[in-house]
Amino acid sequence: MKKITIWLLALMITLGCLNFAAADLTVIEPDMELDISGQVQDIEKTHPMQEGIAPLTGLPASGEPYTPIALILDNSPEVYPHWGVSEADWIVQVPLRKDGGTRLMAIYGNEYPEQAGGARSSRMTNLPVAVMFHADLAYAGHAPIWGENIDVDKWINEWDYNKPIRYVDLLGNRFRERVDFLEKPLNLSAHIKEIHESLVERKVKFENRGPLFTDEPLTAGDEARVVHLQFMSLDPEEPVENTVSDCDLVYSENKGYVRASKSGIFSDRFTGEEVTFANVIIMRTGVEWDGNYPFYTNHLKVCGQAEIFQNGRHFTGAWYRAGRLTRLVVLDENGEEIAFQRGRTYLAIGEEHMIVSYE
Repeated sequence: MKKITIWLLALMITLGCLNFAAADLTVIEPDMELDISGQVQDIEKTHPMQEGIAPLTGLPASGEPYTPIALILDNSPEVYPHWGVSEADWIVQVPLRKDGGTRLMAIYGNEYPEQAGGARSSRMTNLPVAVMFHADLAYAGHAPIWGENIDVDKWINEWDYNKPIRYVDLLGNRFRERVDFLEKPLNLSAHIKEIHESLVERKVKFENRGPLFTDEPLTAGDEARVVHLQFMSLDPEEPVENTVSDCDLVYSENKGYVRASKSGIFSDRFTGEEVTFANVIIMRTGVEWDGNYPFYTNHLKVCGQAEIFQNGRHFTGAWYRAGRLTRLVVLDENGEEIAFQRGRTYLAIGEEHMIVSYE
């Protein structure tokens, strides 16, 4: 069994979860050949907006016009704790480097903080995520690269993110500042509320690409009180664990899932709030490389294996996208769209070497 570190043991005491500390560890075997596209029928392109309901969480809406914004965040220990993340509806962890390094994305669709960070540059593992939410992408530039599959500018144009403009390069506009509590390049802060107000002023229209929601707790599947995510290097000779990217999501009846990593509990620097999640979703997909730059096989088109964790339980299903410009649909083993629990969602996207286990 994976050793429980001191900080996780302390967290279990805090959450009253010591009863599962000695449980058996279940490692999920990845099925990279899973293809349920032939079983999927009558999936709605989008769900209608519900009056007074936030599209990405299913919780009461703030009353602000809906302008989903996807902000890219650094995931190195030096930037923790992040700021402006307690207002995010989703947190997404995506591949960055061959050594198992990752970045985070905060997706906003209901509350828009004055500032959020530390913001970092974009890769082609970020843009498809923004697209599946139909979100404005806020990023701090990108490397000057022109490979067919890794050129962010190319795909911004091809996916019509220029018509109207639904992206913000924080290195070239007014929507950012450098904070004084971190050193460059970790100290870039995005003005999320100002970006939101600009989108409203320009009358940019956004689709609701959020999931279905339910008030019924999950009862199917196995008990799963702790979810372990281990990110491995892609060295075929000897894969090495990237402990900076690794994280655990620990479930409590009263809080939902709390994310803990080598960098500490995932919380908001400005508010001190621990960020909790009602849903944890793991997407398996092919990740390919052009030099040191990653991109998803087919840019996250079609389908793959998915792990669904809700209410301290787990089952294996699938994810599906009808095309590169469509929403993410999470399916059960019968190919039916599942409903999410109301609240925030943590989504991790990884390839076959990512180790997912639970206890």
